[in-house]
Amino acid sequence: MELQHSTVLVTGATGNMGPYVTDSLIESGADVVGTYVTETARDEVATRAEHADAVSYYQVDLTDQAAVDAFAETVVDDHGSVDHIVGLAGGFSMGGVSDTDADAFQAALNRHATTAFLTVKAFAEHLDERSGVVLFSSDRAITPVGGTLAYDVGKGAVRTLTESLDVELEARVNAVAPFLIDVPGNREAMPDADFSEWTAPEAVVDEVVHLLSNAGVTGQIVQLTGGQPGVED
Repeated sequence: MELQHSTVLVTGATGNMGPYVTDSLIESGADVVGTYVTETARDEVATRAEHADAVSYYQVDLTDQAAVDAFAETVVDDHGSVDHIVGLAGGFSMGGVSDTDADAFQAALNRHATTAFLTVKAFAEHLDERSGVVLFSSDRAITPVGGTLAYDVGKGAVRTLTESLDVELEARVNAVAPFLIDVPGNREAMPDADFSEWTAPEAVVDEVVHLLSNAGVTGQIVQLTGGQPGVED
């Protein structure tokens, strides 16, 4: 299934993985719509994405249903429809049970699961059996580790959301669950880590494109560890 001439919505398009994904999709011939939160992020993405000038960027709070619904109307007016969705919106957070309060816990759920849910909900009527939806879960949603409780739970909610949406929608809904991704932002945040164990961003992008374009894959959580994909049962 070719992505050429299709419209692909990428949420969180100015984040760590955004430029890798949008550049690949543009090079595949897709019409790419990207979301961002802050003007600073929008300005800076031009220095990180080779094809930033070919992406249609929109500022929207994806945790606000009214804002997402209004955004969806604008995108349909501007682009006609959305054929595929890549849900990158999110953000890493630290904190175990003793130092995570209710606000931090809810914020993580909103950042990861609510953004994905509201985005797919707003565009659901435009998705059909030819459409692919790829959400971003995490290796930590499958094998939780100490000290990142809210993040792990938020990504776990994305995993369940993926499986539930795949049952309800005609579209093919899958998720990738990478280990730490080897992008500059993560290296800066964890300079003493063993980068050799991290997942290459190119491996993540390859899997995203595969899931969007492969009509035979649906309802899968694809775990990526050290760049090697594997389906989680």
